[in-house]
Amino acid sequence: MKKALFTLTLAGFAFAANAQFILGGQIGLGTLGGTNSYEANAPANAYDVPNTKSFDFTFAPEIGYQINEQMIAGVTLFMNVSNGTLYAAASYALGKEDWVKNSTRQYGIAPYFRYYFANAGKFNFFCEAELGLSMSPRSKGHAYDNTGLTVIDDDFRGVTSTSEVYFTITPGVNYRISEHFSADLYIDLAGLMFSHQSQKTYGALTTSGWDDDFLVNTDKNNYFGLTANASAQDFTTHFGNFRLGFNYHF
Repeated sequence: MKKALFTLTLAGFAFAANAQFILGGQIGLGTLGGTNSYEANAPANAYDVPNTKSFDFTFAPEIGYQINEQMIAGVTLFMNVSNGTLYAAASYALGKEDWVKNSTRQYGIAPYFRYYFANAGKFNFFCEAELGLSMSPRSKGHAYDNTGLTVIDDDFRGVTSTSEVYFTITPGVNYRISEHFSADLYIDLAGLMFSHQSQKTYGALTTSGWDDDFLVNTDKNNYFGLTANASAQDFTTHFGNFRLGFNYHF
């Protein structure tokens, strides 16, 4: 099995427009791909199957207002796009191509408030509270199959859409590297979180056939408590249970 993984992440590109306003955000790019090689001796046969391929893109601009030396308030907008292709190994054994492509989106807005409660030299410790809303509409897909007598080529939509409201409090530390540069380290090992998630499932078999727009289920879930990963956002760049950002100050 061979896999090729390439990721590029620019987290927290930020600068201060003046002494009070801060502009910044996050950008993330990632791709995954490769091949699986198969070989059989009886009968002799060898073929390669592409691994699942994926592409992810994240864009999250941010604007903040520094109220004083201890408090910052702001808002983050975010968008995440994920495209994946899944290949069927059994079809490639027959010399045929068979794959399903799926595309998902996530959008959201998250106002936040940061409070610096202690400092030690160049280190400034803070807690950041965030109230966010995220939405994931139904995914879009495309399937291709030429293993039968006729080639199947079909477009489809996913069966679920999700919306979530969440509130988190996450600790972190800011390190002043120089006069113009600083770094933020969010510690997601512990934090307080509340979330309300609503997921809708579409599609039903009716007397006239499959009705893709028929709403059959709405599933609502609430969560409250201490969590090992205080961030409910899928778009953030994680290094284990840590998030790292860099800032430029004018």
